[in-house]
Amino acid sequence: MENNTATMEHKHTIKDFANFKGLLTFVKPYWKMFALIIFLDIFVNAGFNLEPLISKALVDYLAGVGENPDVSKGMLTITFFVILDVLVYGAASAGGFFVSLALKKQGQKVVKDMRNAMFEHIMSFSQKQLRELKIGSYVTRVTNDTQTISSLFSDILPQLLRAFLSLVIIIVTTFIVTTHDGVFYFGFLFLAYLPLIFVISYFFRRKAKQYYRMEKKSVSEMNSFLSETFQGIKVIKTFEKGEKKGKEFDQKNDDIYHSFLNSQRLFAIFLPLMYFLQITCVVLVILLCIPNIRTEGAMVGITIGTFQMVYSYSNQFFQPIQTITNSLNQIESIFTSSERVLLVLNQEIEIVDKENPIEVDHFQGKVEFRNVTFSYEKGNPVLNNVSFVIQPGQTAAFVGATGAGKSTIISLLCRTYEIDSGEILIDDINIQDYSIDCLRRNIGVMLQDVFLFSGTIESNISLGENIPLEEIQKACVEVGADKMITQLEDGYQTKVKEKGANFSAGERQLISFARTLVYHPSMVLLDEATANIDTETEHIIQSSLERIKQIGTLIIVAHRLSTIKNADVIFVVDKGVIKEHGTHQELLKLHQIYYNLYRLQNMERNLGKEDLQDENDHII
Repeated sequence: MENNTATMEHKHTIKDFANFKGLLTFVKPYWKMFALIIFLDIFVNAGFNLEPLISKALVDYLAGVGENPDVSKGMLTITFFVILDVLVYGAASAGGFFVSLALKKQGQKVVKDMRNAMFEHIMSFSQKQLRELKIGSYVTRVTNDTQTISSLFSDILPQLLRAFLSLVIIIVTTFIVTTHDGVFYFGFLFLAYLPLIFVISYFFRRKAKQYYRMEKKSVSEMNSFLSETFQGIKVIKTFEKGEKKGKEFDQKNDDIYHSFLNSQRLFAIFLPLMYFLQITCVVLVILLCIPNIRTEGAMVGITIGTFQMVYSYSNQFFQPIQTITNSLNQIESIFTSSERVLLVLNQEIEIVDKENPIEVDHFQGKVEFRNVTFSYEKGNPVLNNVSFVIQPGQTAAFVGATGAGKSTIISLLCRTYEIDSGEILIDDINIQDYSIDCLRRNIGVMLQDVFLFSGTIESNISLGENIPLEEIQKACVEVGADKMITQLEDGYQTKVKEKGANFSAGERQLISFARTLVYHPSMVLLDEATANIDTETEHIIQSSLERIKQIGTLIIVAHRLSTIKNADVIFVVDKGVIKEHGTHQELLKLHQIYYNLYRLQNMERNLGKEDLQDENDHII
């Protein structure tokens, strides 16, 4: 698993253009609204950047350039310029507020769609695909990374557009006005700074990308560590490993600290460097303007108003550049997050429906494996050329040592993994021809490790579906869970804590059993369902199994051989191969693997002498 995680985290990367293109697919449904907002934003931004022209006109007027008006007309003109200046700034500020709010709203819509797409995509993964990343990493990508991406549409892209527009307005306006005054090179002064700034920015951007990848990886590993640690807190406390886990936490915490500092050190150099360039530009403007200010009666040279405008632009010129450079900092963080999101979304779903899949309401229950080979890791088969047939309505059991491949058979039958070769058939139809929904709707599965969700007992049995309480109660009566539930103060509305911590293993298993039956499956699969429960609960489940046999085919994976003695057929799995099959009595007569397993279990329970003697008497 670690290798798979490393593969997705490091070896797979997405180029910036493909990264951006992937993000735009989520913008497409809202592109008209984005275009309208950005179009309005251009006018808002133009208002801010053209304001120095109004100031220039006012300053030149005050300096007496042109004809000298009478006092009343002069005050009227000055008032006009002041009101115009206030109106431009006021309209630009108000427009900026509404544009910013609208962009943030659209940005959140994009991220909402992205989260939904990620959740649905991950839920469609096969078990093999889910093993490629730790749970904490998936959580980080769905929550933290998508939230980081939201700023790209609501803040960064509009800021970049404004910044580039500001640069164009500043440079073009400076060229036009200063050329009109007979001094044309101030526009070239601004242009001369652009290549220098963008070369420096490119260098810092490349370094920032490395640091942000390290930072995201560190945060992801921390989330995975915390998720695993909190889930295993009982084991940690039991074995007094809190101090060791504390040291591991410190190490991961240090990794986040140092990766964050690396990026901040980089921009601690970068931002002052940009400010230094800004100061040099302002100084150069002052040094070049002063000798060229138009003297009284001269026809060539810049006016006081033009000087004021160029000076304002020399300060404003670096504001969009600062915005661009700051945005590049954030873009690297965003692109790192989007890369992690798109790596998940770009994974092809391994288990999908065929075109026009078969839909049936009920399975007859015949199950057949034909030369099935399967491996979790390539070259290391867990099942090797396995074949068997279970007839409709039969109770079949699979036994064998741990790791023999018993539970894998259950997983393959539910199609949570795809086989390497061979065929799996239900009712003589390949399970790949059925729709996934049809297949899993007709197969009820009980697992050894029962997972209960936070909520009530009723919601855990119905799994959120609109199932009448009467049906839930009926299923609970069938499996013997009703007695346990009705003794609780709140009955079926009893709150279930995280992972069902307020219930015993046996109680959780009974709830799980009811959850399986309430959906009326055609077949029932029990995967070590009685392995971790007490004897009393086992007896309850055993008695209910007799009633469940009437549902249809029953397949049991069991360690406790006493629970499957009455099965119609028992398959003995050893190292991925079915070595024996037959009834309990037939297998005992073989005196091979099953006989030794049964003998060993009876010895372990200290029941063996009489029980085993009875069996040997039957054999004789």
